[in-house]
Amino acid sequence: MKILTRQTLVLSTGAFIVMLGLSLVVPILPLYARQFGVSRTAAGALVSSFAVARLVFDVAGGVLADRYGARRVMLVGAWVLILSSIGAALAPSYGILLVTRVLEGVGSAAFATSANQLIVIATPSAVLGRTMAVYQTGILAGISIGPIVGGKAAELGDFRTPFWIYAALGLAVVVLVVRFVERGEPQGRTLRQVFATARTVLRRPAFLALMFVAMVIFIMRAGASLTLLPLYAGEELGFGETDIGIVIAAAAAVNVLVVNPGGWLVDRIGRRPVLVMGLVLTAVATAAIGFLDTFASLVVLSAASGVAGALASIPPPTLAGDLAPDGAAGVAVGLYRSAGDVGLIVGPLIVGVAADADAFQAGFVLVGGLLVIAAIVASFIPETRHGNPARTTE
Repeated sequence: MKILTRQTLVLSTGAFIVMLGLSLVVPILPLYARQFGVSRTAAGALVSSFAVARLVFDVAGGVLADRYGARRVMLVGAWVLILSSIGAALAPSYGILLVTRVLEGVGSAAFATSANQLIVIATPSAVLGRTMAVYQTGILAGISIGPIVGGKAAELGDFRTPFWIYAALGLAVVVLVVRFVERGEPQGRTLRQVFATARTVLRRPAFLALMFVAMVIFIMRAGASLTLLPLYAGEELGFGETDIGIVIAAAAAVNVLVVNPGGWLVDRIGRRPVLVMGLVLTAVATAAIGFLDTFASLVVLSAASGVAGALASIPPPTLAGDLAPDGAAGVAVGLYRSAGDVGLIVGPLIVGVAADADAFQAGFVLVGGLLVIAAIVASFIPETRHGNPARTTE
């Protein structure tokens, strides 16, 4: 059965371009905000406002994709990204910049949810894990390369330059979608019918369990990996920025290498066993971080957590597709993504309490404990490798 279809490659390329654009502005965003004379808290609000907008529009994007067609919503999302990037580049004040960040969150959610929905609709369940792995590779590659390109662009130009590049990338996405993404027919349902389907999805224990797992995985990523680990390595162990970057990059690099074999395991062994195994291994690796104090040991453990994280990251979006009722892939994907965004927002807050109290070990152990709980919850999700027997036409 073919995995690398044209549709998969096009959507994965689109995801790569969008994530590349989103990551371009990461290194310079707070500094750009400070040029308007605002506080560090206000500069941080540019990050949180984007996340909150994405959280709100994840479900709305899925609803609109089911109602009007994923391709249309993808195009709208890409145009919103273009216009918001131009607005950010030309922003005369912090307030305008904040508005553009909210719009970027909306455009990002619209594109990503719709692209994910198309992957689910177009892919047979037997190869959905491997197809999701290819799609995730595009996302991870964009996230990895974006900050490097954005930082260099700002050095060669100024803080507005990455936003102009972001707008150009958005235009490339529009061309890609118009030229290569198959049209597909909208479901033609009323919004009332779509929301009724969403309520049905939320009444399914298996999907609620999946949403909890997604939230915990993103708490681990945003909290332990991207917030607590840099603070621990820098303030507790005295590592320099380069060493901290290497520690974090070790996990990201291994994650990219392992994610596609992980997709093969998900299709061959099953969604549930790979998910439970990945969560348990990630829990052990995360809890152990606070007990290590050398550069070499943290690099090795970071790489190991990259392997575990890859195993844990592929089954959830695959299960979201498997568990979606017929004709409601957009709603299901939107709900799944919104759960992950909740984790993205609350993760740094949870571990921030531990960091403020200098209780780094307790913070890592806490996140490890949440991952163990998620593994227990995941063990009750039905196996869907051979299809979802509960799926019905709503």
